[in-house]
Amino acid sequence: MRVITFKLDEETVEELNRVAEMLGVSRSEVIRVAILRFIRENAVGRVKVRRVLLG
Repeated sequence: MRVITFKLDEETVEELNRVAEMLGVSRSEVIRVAILRFIRENAVGRVKVRRVLLG
């Protein structure tokens, strides 16, 4: 797997930590699942993803 880097505000990091601990998985796993779910739910076409990201 490739490593990527991105920024999160402190509140989101704390929530991520709580969720990962509650589920007994790593933060990376929570992020992977969230990204894959986002892609599956929104990647009907580039236009739809663009609308989701840009509001």
